[in-house]
Amino acid sequence: MASDQESLSNIAASRPDDEMAMASEAAEVISHLLGDRRSTLDPSIEIWTSEAAENLRARIEDDPIFGGSMGQWNKLDIQLTDAPREVVLLAAELVFLREIPILEARPETRKSHVEMVLSHLDEEHPFPPNLLQSFDRPSGTAGFRAGRGYNGNMWLHLIWASTFVRYWNSLEDDAQNQARQDPWALQRVMLECGDDQADIRNAFQFLFRPDVFEPIASTATKIRVRDGLAEWIGMPAGNDPASVDRDLLTARGALTAEFDGEFGFWYDGVQELWDDSVNDTESDETSDPDEDTPRSRHYWLFSPGSQASEWDAFSSEGIMALGWDIGDLAQFPDRASIRKALDIHGTGASMTNDVLALWQFQNEIEIGDVIYAKKGRKQFVGRGEVTSVAKFEPDRADYRHVRTVAWTHKGEWENPENGPLKTLTDITQLSGYVEELEDLFGEDSEPRLIPSRGDLPTYSRDDFLEEVFVSDDDYDRLASLLKRKKNIILSGPPGVGKTFAAKRLAYSIMGFKDTARTQMVQFHQSYSYEDFMMGYRPNEEGGFRLEKGPFYRFCEEARADDSKRPYFFIIDEINRGNISKIFGELLMLIEADKRGQELRLLYKDELFSIPANLHIIGMMNTADRSIAVLDYALRRRFGFFSMHPAFDTAGFAQWQAEVDDSKFDVLVDVVARLNKDIANDLALGQGFAIGHSYLTRPASGNHDESWMRSIIDDELIPLLNEYWFDEPEKVENWTKNLRAVLG
Repeated sequence: MASDQESLSNIAASRPDDEMAMASEAAEVISHLLGDRRSTLDPSIEIWTSEAAENLRARIEDDPIFGGSMGQWNKLDIQLTDAPREVVLLAAELVFLREIPILEARPETRKSHVEMVLSHLDEEHPFPPNLLQSFDRPSGTAGFRAGRGYNGNMWLHLIWASTFVRYWNSLEDDAQNQARQDPWALQRVMLECGDDQADIRNAFQFLFRPDVFEPIASTATKIRVRDGLAEWIGMPAGNDPASVDRDLLTARGALTAEFDGEFGFWYDGVQELWDDSVNDTESDETSDPDEDTPRSRHYWLFSPGSQASEWDAFSSEGIMALGWDIGDLAQFPDRASIRKALDIHGTGASMTNDVLALWQFQNEIEIGDVIYAKKGRKQFVGRGEVTSVAKFEPDRADYRHVRTVAWTHKGEWENPENGPLKTLTDITQLSGYVEELEDLFGEDSEPRLIPSRGDLPTYSRDDFLEEVFVSDDDYDRLASLLKRKKNIILSGPPGVGKTFAAKRLAYSIMGFKDTARTQMVQFHQSYSYEDFMMGYRPNEEGGFRLEKGPFYRFCEEARADDSKRPYFFIIDEINRGNISKIFGELLMLIEADKRGQELRLLYKDELFSIPANLHIIGMMNTADRSIAVLDYALRRRFGFFSMHPAFDTAGFAQWQAEVDDSKFDVLVDVVARLNKDIANDLALGQGFAIGHSYLTRPASGNHDESWMRSIIDDELIPLLNEYWFDEPEKVENWTKNLRAVLG
């Protein structure tokens, strides 16, 4: 029992403080919901009653407003017309609960939604202090990332929540008392109340019992995290809600033995344990098929056996090596085949870290990469540079997967960070950490991302026009705009190849595919000046260190080079970030005529300028409903270039001829007609059109019927369900049209 109690205590201590604080903001509302039924906004009135809940449900579910001419909040505004006071308060407090855990939601947006509902009362109603505290919490502090499904399903959430309230009031006192005390009994009540609406139920579960449930709305994401951590919890119990949540609780308990203090499943060092894509830097828009592009030097953490048990042997032989006796790694074409070879008992476990280590050792490490040999999480025993490709040496007793390494340093050094447990970790993107390690080993210069192999392949205007579906005139206008303004934004709907075009625009101006002179970051709602430029970060001693961000470092690299050699800093989703907060004093310095002018930095007593040979290319997704409108200050400093679906260009026509499939031709025609319907929709418009990248070259190279079917069923139809979530007849009509292409 003491052991169980200790485990529960460790789990409680591992919960991030900001998430627990966020959940506490909802505690009073929830206590009334499950208890005396009174309103938190007006304690003189009962709102959590069957009658009020049924009234709210009927207003939304029995009297729906279809069509895309108005948004869901406008529709709710109409549906609450002349609603009784208790129904308005009920709706307001449900909206409050729904909005609290959305990570990206701005506090003013959350507050405005509640205020819109309360505007149906005859008098203004002040918020109590605990609710006001919630509205002071900035976005990006705690909670889950709400996708389009969660954001667009407010009306379904209110229907489900009303149904839950009505069902709760129908329970006997004993059943209610059990649910108040037992989180699994509470979950059963939620599942039994009616048709399940998993995303809002998951949100409510967390708010009701943050000590047990994770702040994850998507069931698919929960299962993905759980499956990725299978080696920590054993065989998954099942995919029903209770089994998945119990497995996640077990996983958290197991991880507390390895991670000191609080952590979430998206924390550095934890996400890598379950998420294969952490080390995957490919764009979601368009994959880059070029294999001849030299990639930059990478930096790796490597464990030479448990607690560096093999270090003496490896360092004396001049090698790094991995175990896992599954034969020559060169025989495995993908990660799935490695996973299958490792899972000799057919358990179905993901073995994410083992698979990733073997795949990266064989396929991603390159000659010239830097290896830091570590002992556990807190000590290094060496540094070296890779000097050979991967080899399989079957005559070795064990550790048969081998690369030769020139070990430049041997000894003992304290790790300035609390390192990951994995056998092999690519830390290239952690530039501040890499710089610390290079300083630790006495390297004189900051780590530069220099090409690690071969001569740079040339890349010309003609190469760009062959790969990117734009006209000659558009390319000339785009290149001229970038050279003149220094900063441009490529805007357009998803699938028009913005990322693909941005990289190739840079290559065409450089004349080479030089990845050392390009760098990419992605903005999001919680991205800050400290992430972008520089800021203080906590260290292991409990203090703080000043760490340079990617833009600062890239400016320094461009400044150190020949001023005639252009550099390109690429920003994906540029309009997702708070531009003024991210750029700070740099907003003036990025202007073309201000290049070279100096300003004193916010965090450092240093005059700083942006070199004239540095260019900024931003990408803006016009179909993202959650993004903010760009302010005038940014628009004045950037040139804008709109990218559109290129089905009618010569480049796409050449690709279509290469496919040479009548069904593909019909599919292109259907998508073109679909885009016209999207463009004519007042709630969507041209910015939501379907881009040509959906129908361009597949990663497998096989443009067959199964590829087309996957595009239709797995990409286009789900997209239409998001676009027209409140117009099911339109979705059904276009679904039939798309599926009819293949018969």
